[in-house]
Amino acid sequence: MFFARLAFILAATATAAFAHAAEAHTHQGLWWASPAGSENGWGINITHQGDMLFATWFTYDTDGSPMWLVMSNGMRQSDMYEGGYGYGGMMMFTNTYAGTLYRTTGPAFNAATFDPNAVTVSTVGTASFNFDDPNTGMFAYTVNGVMQSKAIVRQVFGSPMAQCGAGGVPAGAPNYQDLWWRSPAGSESGWGLNITHQGDTLFATWFTYGADGRGMWLVMSNGARTAPGVYSGALYRTRGPRFDALPWNGPALSVTEVGTGTLTFSDSSNGVFAYTVDGVTQSKPITRQVYAIPVSVCRFP
Repeated sequence: MFFARLAFILAATATAAFAHAAEAHTHQGLWWASPAGSENGWGINITHQGDMLFATWFTYDTDGSPMWLVMSNGMRQSDMYEGGYGYGGMMMFTNTYAGTLYRTTGPAFNAATFDPNAVTVSTVGTASFNFDDPNTGMFAYTVNGVMQSKAIVRQVFGSPMAQCGAGGVPAGAPNYQDLWWRSPAGSESGWGLNITHQGDTLFATWFTYGADGRGMWLVMSNGARTAPGVYSGALYRTRGPRFDALPWNGPALSVTEVGTGTLTFSDSSNGVFAYTVDGVTQSKPITRQVYAIPVSVCRFP
Protein backbone atom coordinates (compact mmCIF):
# COMPACT_ATOMS: atom_id res chain seq x y z
CA MET A 1 0.00 0.00 0.00
CA PHE A 2 1.80 3.06 -1.32
CA PHE A 3 5.38 2.58 -0.17
CA ALA A 4 3.99 0.59 2.74
CA ARG A 5 1.53 3.13 3.96
CA LEU A 6 3.66 5.78 2.69
CA ALA A 7 6.58 4.04 3.65
CA PHE A 8 7.16 7.24 1.81
CA ILE A 9 7.14 8.87 4.52
CA LEU A 10 9.69 7.52 6.29
CA ALA A 11 9.71 3.80 5.99
CA ALA A 12 12.54 1.88 4.43
CA THR A 13 11.99 1.09 0.78
CA ALA A 14 13.35 -1.57 -1.48
CA THR A 15 16.91 -1.25 -2.65
CA ALA A 16 17.21 1.13 -5.58
CA ALA A 17 17.36 -0.65 -8.91
CA PHE A 18 20.55 1.06 -10.02
CA ALA A 19 23.59 1.82 -7.85
CA HIS A 20 26.58 3.89 -8.84
CA ALA A 21 30.22 3.37 -8.07
CA ALA A 22 31.29 4.38 -4.59
CA GLU A 23 32.34 7.97 -4.11
CA ALA A 24 30.26 9.32 -7.04
CA HIS A 25 28.95 12.81 -6.31
CA THR A 26 25.44 13.07 -4.86
CA HIS A 27 22.93 15.92 -4.63
CA GLN A 28 22.31 15.49 -0.90
CA GLY A 29 21.92 18.82 0.90
CA LEU A 30 19.86 21.97 1.37
CA TRP A 31 18.84 23.92 -1.74
CA TRP A 32 17.08 27.24 -2.35
CA ALA A 33 16.26 29.64 -5.18
CA SER A 34 19.07 30.93 -7.39
CA PRO A 35 20.67 33.42 -7.15
CA ALA A 36 21.32 32.67 -3.48
CA GLY A 37 19.15 34.74 -1.15
CA SER A 38 16.77 35.89 -3.86
CA GLU A 39 13.78 34.05 -2.34
CA ASN A 40 14.66 33.72 1.32
CA GLY A 41 12.08 31.79 3.33
CA TRP A 42 11.61 28.48 1.51
CA GLY A 43 13.88 25.59 0.62
CA ILE A 44 14.25 21.97 -0.42
CA ASN A 45 16.09 19.29 1.51
CA ILE A 46 17.35 16.48 -0.72
CA THR A 47 18.45 13.07 0.48
CA HIS A 48 20.17 11.03 -2.24
CA GLN A 49 20.49 7.25 -2.03
CA GLY A 50 21.12 4.99 -5.00
CA ASP A 51 19.22 6.45 -7.95
CA MET A 52 16.47 7.88 -5.78
CA LEU A 53 15.93 11.34 -4.28
CA PHE A 54 13.80 11.95 -1.20
CA ALA A 55 13.01 15.67 -1.47
CA THR A 56 11.13 17.66 1.18
CA TRP A 57 9.91 21.07 0.01
CA PHE A 58 9.34 23.64 2.74
CA THR A 59 7.05 26.42 1.53
CA TYR A 60 3.67 28.09 2.24
CA ASP A 61 0.02 27.41 1.55
CA THR A 62 -2.39 29.82 -0.11
CA ASP A 63 -3.09 31.49 3.27
CA GLY A 64 0.63 31.93 4.06
CA SER A 65 0.75 29.14 6.63
CA PRO A 66 3.72 26.72 6.62
CA MET A 67 3.27 23.80 4.23
CA TRP A 68 5.58 20.92 3.38
CA LEU A 69 5.30 18.58 0.43
CA VAL A 70 7.39 15.51 -0.22
CA MET A 71 8.68 13.65 -3.26
CA SER A 72 9.57 10.41 -1.53
CA ASN A 73 10.50 8.37 -4.61
CA GLY A 74 12.14 10.68 -7.14
CA MET A 75 13.74 8.23 -9.56
CA ARG A 76 16.64 9.00 -11.88
CA GLN A 77 15.44 9.23 -15.46
CA SER A 78 16.96 7.62 -18.54
CA ASP A 79 16.87 8.32 -22.28
CA MET A 80 17.37 6.18 -25.33
CA TYR A 81 20.42 7.17 -27.38
CA GLU A 82 20.99 5.99 -30.92
CA GLY A 83 24.04 3.79 -31.29
CA GLY A 84 26.40 3.76 -34.24
CA TYR A 85 27.57 1.09 -36.62
CA GLY A 86 24.21 -0.66 -36.68
CA TYR A 87 24.19 -1.52 -32.99
CA GLY A 88 20.90 0.26 -32.30
CA GLY A 89 20.08 2.42 -29.28
CA MET A 90 21.09 2.17 -25.66
CA MET A 91 19.66 3.48 -22.40
CA MET A 92 21.69 6.22 -20.71
CA PHE A 93 21.02 7.87 -17.36
CA THR A 94 20.35 11.61 -17.28
CA ASN A 95 20.81 14.14 -14.47
CA THR A 96 17.03 14.38 -14.05
CA TYR A 97 14.99 12.88 -11.20
CA ALA A 98 11.19 12.86 -11.16
CA GLY A 99 8.36 11.64 -8.97
CA THR A 100 4.99 12.27 -7.35
CA LEU A 101 4.44 15.04 -4.78
CA TYR A 102 2.47 14.17 -1.66
CA ARG A 103 0.88 16.09 1.19
CA THR A 104 0.10 14.43 4.50
CA THR A 105 -1.78 14.94 7.73
CA GLY A 106 -0.96 13.21 10.99
CA PRO A 107 -0.82 13.21 14.79
CA ALA A 108 0.23 16.48 16.44
CA PHE A 109 3.96 16.85 17.15
CA ASN A 110 3.27 16.74 20.90
CA ALA A 111 1.09 13.59 20.86
CA ALA A 112 1.99 11.37 23.79
CA THR A 113 2.04 8.43 21.37
CA PHE A 114 2.60 9.01 17.65
CA ASP A 115 0.40 6.60 15.68
CA PRO A 116 1.78 6.14 12.13
CA ASN A 117 -1.54 4.55 11.12
CA ALA A 118 -3.18 7.95 11.62
CA VAL A 119 -1.04 9.51 8.85
CA THR A 120 -3.04 10.21 5.69
CA VAL A 121 -1.47 10.78 2.30
CA SER A 122 -2.80 12.82 -0.64
CA THR A 123 -1.30 13.16 -4.11
CA VAL A 124 -1.05 16.85 -5.03
CA GLY A 125 1.15 16.85 -8.14
CA THR A 126 4.55 15.99 -9.54
CA ALA A 127 8.10 17.33 -9.32
CA SER A 128 11.37 17.01 -11.20
CA PHE A 129 14.97 18.06 -10.60
CA ASN A 130 17.47 18.57 -13.40
CA PHE A 131 21.04 19.24 -12.25
CA ASP A 132 23.49 21.20 -14.39
CA ASP A 133 26.40 20.38 -12.09
CA PRO A 134 26.94 19.42 -8.43
CA ASN A 135 25.78 22.81 -7.14
CA THR A 136 23.10 24.15 -9.49
CA GLY A 137 19.91 22.84 -11.05
CA MET A 138 16.27 23.39 -11.95
CA PHE A 139 13.23 22.48 -9.84
CA ALA A 140 9.97 22.09 -11.79
CA TYR A 141 6.62 21.16 -10.30
CA THR A 142 2.89 20.90 -10.79
CA VAL A 143 0.82 21.39 -7.61
CA ASN A 144 -2.96 21.40 -7.70
CA GLY A 145 -2.83 22.30 -11.40
CA VAL A 146 -0.25 25.11 -11.01
CA MET A 147 2.91 24.57 -13.09
CA GLN A 148 6.12 26.47 -12.31
CA SER A 149 9.89 26.07 -12.32
CA LYS A 150 12.72 27.67 -10.38
CA ALA A 151 16.49 27.67 -10.69
CA ILE A 152 18.06 26.34 -7.49
CA VAL A 153 21.48 26.35 -5.86
CA ARG A 154 22.98 24.81 -2.75
CA GLN A 155 22.57 26.91 0.38
CA VAL A 156 25.85 27.90 2.03
CA PHE A 157 25.80 29.09 5.66
CA GLY A 158 29.03 27.74 7.17
CA SER A 159 32.56 26.60 6.41
CA PRO A 160 33.71 24.09 5.51
CA MET A 161 30.80 22.67 3.54
CA ALA A 162 30.28 18.93 3.56
CA GLN A 163 31.28 16.92 0.52
CA CYS A 164 28.91 14.01 -0.08
CA GLY A 165 29.60 10.90 -2.13
CA ALA A 166 27.79 7.66 -2.88
CA GLY A 167 28.87 4.90 -0.53
CA GLY A 168 32.04 4.60 1.48
CA VAL A 169 32.46 4.96 5.22
CA PRO A 170 32.48 8.07 7.42
CA ALA A 171 35.93 9.50 8.05
CA GLY A 172 37.42 12.42 9.91
CA ALA A 173 35.23 14.78 11.96
CA PRO A 174 31.63 13.52 12.25
CA ASN A 175 29.16 14.97 9.76
CA TYR A 176 25.44 14.54 10.41
CA GLN A 177 24.02 15.79 7.09
CA ASP A 178 21.13 13.47 6.24
CA LEU A 179 17.46 12.59 6.73
CA TRP A 180 16.66 11.36 10.25
CA TRP A 181 13.57 9.79 11.84
CA ARG A 182 12.42 8.15 15.06
CA SER A 183 14.44 5.20 16.34
CA PRO A 184 13.92 2.30 15.99
CA ALA A 185 13.57 2.84 12.24
CA GLY A 186 9.95 2.89 11.07
CA SER A 187 8.43 3.19 14.53
CA GLU A 188 6.95 6.66 13.85
CA SER A 189 6.66 6.76 10.07
CA GLY A 190 5.21 10.10 9.03
CA TRP A 191 7.56 12.77 10.36
CA GLY A 192 11.27 13.46 10.03
CA LEU A 193 14.19 15.78 10.51
CA ASN A 194 16.44 17.05 7.71
CA ILE A 195 19.91 18.08 8.87
CA THR A 196 22.45 20.08 6.88
CA HIS A 197 25.88 20.27 8.54
CA GLN A 198 28.43 22.95 7.67
CA GLY A 199 31.33 23.87 9.93
CA ASP A 200 30.15 23.83 13.56
CA THR A 201 26.53 24.61 12.62
CA LEU A 202 23.50 22.42 11.94
CA PHE A 203 20.56 23.72 9.90
CA ALA A 204 17.72 21.37 10.93
CA THR A 205 14.24 21.41 9.41
CA TRP A 206 11.62 19.41 11.28
CA PHE A 207 8.58 18.31 9.30
CA THR A 208 5.70 17.24 11.53
CA TYR A 209 2.06 18.20 12.30
CA GLY A 210 0.18 20.87 14.22
CA ALA A 211 -2.68 20.44 16.68
CA ASP A 212 -5.12 20.39 13.75
CA GLY A 213 -3.24 17.53 12.05
CA ARG A 214 -2.07 19.71 9.15
CA GLY A 215 1.55 19.59 8.07
CA MET A 216 3.74 21.93 10.10
CA TRP A 217 7.46 22.64 9.81
CA LEU A 218 9.85 24.30 12.21
CA VAL A 219 13.46 25.26 11.61
CA MET A 220 16.58 25.42 13.76
CA SER A 221 18.65 27.53 11.39
CA ASN A 222 21.61 28.06 13.70
CA GLY A 223 22.20 24.92 15.72
CA ALA A 224 25.56 25.73 17.27
CA ARG A 225 27.99 23.11 18.53
CA THR A 226 28.11 23.37 22.32
CA ALA A 227 30.06 20.17 23.06
CA PRO A 228 31.31 17.16 21.08
CA GLY A 229 28.25 15.75 19.30
CA VAL A 230 25.87 18.32 20.81
CA TYR A 231 24.15 21.16 18.88
CA SER A 232 21.53 23.59 20.18
CA GLY A 233 19.57 26.55 18.90
CA ALA A 234 16.26 28.38 18.70
CA LEU A 235 13.33 26.87 16.82
CA TYR A 236 11.35 29.15 14.50
CA ARG A 237 7.97 29.04 12.78
CA THR A 238 7.61 31.11 9.61
CA ARG A 239 4.82 32.42 7.40
CA GLY A 240 5.37 33.64 3.87
CA PRO A 241 4.17 34.13 0.30
CA ARG A 242 2.13 31.29 -1.16
CA PHE A 243 4.18 28.66 -2.98
CA ASP A 244 3.08 29.91 -6.42
CA ALA A 245 3.59 33.64 -5.79
CA LEU A 246 5.12 35.51 -8.73
CA PRO A 247 7.18 37.45 -7.98
CA TRP A 248 8.27 36.16 -4.57
CA ASN A 249 7.47 38.82 -1.95
CA GLY A 250 10.37 38.59 0.52
CA PRO A 251 9.09 41.33 2.88
CA ALA A 252 5.95 39.24 3.47
CA LEU A 253 8.03 36.64 5.31
CA SER A 254 7.52 36.60 9.08
CA VAL A 255 9.57 34.65 11.61
CA THR A 256 8.47 33.73 15.16
CA GLU A 257 10.62 32.02 17.77
CA VAL A 258 8.58 29.18 19.28
CA GLY A 259 11.12 27.25 21.35
CA THR A 260 14.48 25.52 21.38
CA GLY A 261 15.97 22.31 20.05
CA THR A 262 19.01 20.21 20.98
CA LEU A 263 20.54 17.35 19.00
CA THR A 264 22.83 15.03 20.93
CA PHE A 265 24.59 12.32 18.89
CA SER A 266 25.89 9.13 20.49
CA ASP A 267 27.61 8.09 17.25
CA SER A 268 27.52 8.94 13.55
CA SER A 269 24.12 7.33 12.99
CA ASN A 270 22.19 7.70 16.25
CA GLY A 271 21.17 10.48 18.58
CA VAL A 272 18.42 12.21 20.56
CA PHE A 273 16.28 15.15 19.45
CA ALA A 274 15.05 17.16 22.44
CA TYR A 275 12.83 20.21 22.07
CA THR A 276 10.56 22.69 23.78
CA VAL A 277 7.83 24.09 21.51
CA ASP A 278 4.98 26.32 22.67
CA GLY A 279 5.74 25.26 26.25
CA VAL A 280 5.74 21.50 25.48
CA THR A 281 8.99 19.65 26.25
CA GLN A 282 9.72 16.24 24.73
CA SER A 283 12.60 14.14 23.38
CA LYS A 284 12.88 11.34 20.83
CA PRO A 285 15.70 8.97 19.87
CA ILE A 286 16.55 9.36 16.17
CA THR A 287 18.50 7.45 13.54
CA ARG A 288 19.43 8.01 9.90
CA GLN A 289 16.81 6.89 7.39
CA VAL A 290 17.97 4.31 4.84
CA TYR A 291 15.76 3.56 1.84
CA ALA A 292 18.19 2.61 -0.96
CA ILE A 293 21.85 1.75 -1.55
CA PRO A 294 24.40 3.10 -1.71
CA VAL A 295 23.60 5.77 0.83
CA SER A 296 25.26 9.17 0.60
CA VAL A 297 28.15 9.66 3.02
CA CYS A 298 29.04 13.27 3.83
CA ARG A 299 32.46 14.32 5.08
CA PHE A 300 34.37 17.50 5.74
CA PRO A 301 37.18 18.14 3.24
